[in-house]
Amino acid sequence: MNNQAPLDALKTFSLTIAASELNRIQPDLDFENEAERRIAVARLEDRYRGGGDYLDLSWQNRDLKVTWGTQRSDPASEKMNRDALAKARQKEFEAALALWRKAIELSPRDPDFHYNMALVFFESRDYTRGLDKCIETIRLCPVYYRAYFVLGSLYSKMRQFQQSEKYLKEGLILQPSNVMAMVNLGAVYSVQKNYSEAIRCFERSIAVSPKETRSYLGLGKVYLAQGDMDNASRCFKAVIKLDADGKFADIARKSLRMVTPETVTDGAATIPVNEENVEAFYAEGLKSFISGDYATAVALYQRYLAQRPGEADVWASLASCQLRLGQADAAMEAIRQAIKHAPNKAALYKQASIIFDAAERDTESGQYALKAMELGKQDSVTLTLAGKNYLISGKVQEGLRFLGEAVKENPNNLQARYYYAQALKQTGDRESARQNLEEILWSKSETPLKDRARREIQAMA
Repeated sequence: MNNQAPLDALKTFSLTIAASELNRIQPDLDFENEAERRIAVARLEDRYRGGGDYLDLSWQNRDLKVTWGTQRSDPASEKMNRDALAKARQKEFEAALALWRKAIELSPRDPDFHYNMALVFFESRDYTRGLDKCIETIRLCPVYYRAYFVLGSLYSKMRQFQQSEKYLKEGLILQPSNVMAMVNLGAVYSVQKNYSEAIRCFERSIAVSPKETRSYLGLGKVYLAQGDMDNASRCFKAVIKLDADGKFADIARKSLRMVTPETVTDGAATIPVNEENVEAFYAEGLKSFISGDYATAVALYQRYLAQRPGEADVWASLASCQLRLGQADAAMEAIRQAIKHAPNKAALYKQASIIFDAAERDTESGQYALKAMELGKQDSVTLTLAGKNYLISGKVQEGLRFLGEAVKENPNNLQARYYYAQALKQTGDRESARQNLEEILWSKSETPLKDRARREIQAMA
């Protein structure tokens, strides 16, 4: 690494790695020992060299300052970058990406250009290309901490939580005070049911930013999952205090209904429901749902809804329980009731599409999926359900488009890949169809789709 280039001729990125982080990532070294400090520096030089022209690591007491640099980009490419940023702010993503591609041709080692492209891919939900650009960013500049955080978010969107955890933790070594990264890492730990680490992340974020509502909300959900109702209640009340009129407060209020101290599960069928105890029926029903006791949840929800029939979210939860119990007709009726009381809620139409698909009511499933998309749901599952309906109804090109988008949105959506392969085969692109079926076979997930994919490949031989 050439460290002789004048700094004013370079684009540089500087940060300080705290002593506590150094001890965590290199626990085998004694940083009070000068020889071992030199070993630490040598290791970190290898770790953070990347594709730059300059790297300097210097001790500041027990912390380590890292400065990475690369030659300044061509002025023409810098102008393209500024123009691309302006295009991106106007949501003219294709024009912005075209400018960045030209800028990278002139200045291929500027990490900003690659990172900016990654952000556009992220916003346009092209997660695979977003991953590629973030990885290229940190290959060039391994201290570009923002790229690690975006990688964490991308992998979380794709439900690859171990990878998400890895990159969020790496970014937090470089910028340990990033509150949203701590919140996101806490959420990842929550999904993984690593509750002790989730609590540590959320509490750490609160220590840095005491008014961050998402930290209290995440912490409350963890305590609720652990059955610690006192701490859950404390956290949800903090959310409501900090965000009284916001969306997080609405979530907290609904969650608080679960921490009521009343218990009605014993004799639920005979205890009269009234305004004094109705919330307890809901709370115990939701707890039963979460614990997997769907039959009890159904009984409690039905008692609650007899008193308060206008609650769409409870109808939706009832429908989920009934579907899991194999009561497809009842689930379809419950989700219809949910939509009746909240006709503009996109998530309900997505849920209806899933339920009707499970009941093999493909036409209605597709109609609900399209309505969910009309209201703003553009996730991989919804796209899959809409595309599958088009394919089954003979509208292959429409199905191909939606299913292709579903795969792009989440490459791990194996159902999307299976039906995308069917659409490709019907349009004559047998090689691409085979590739998508093989992706299903290579997946680590155990699913009946593997047998279907294997039979499809054999039939195409």
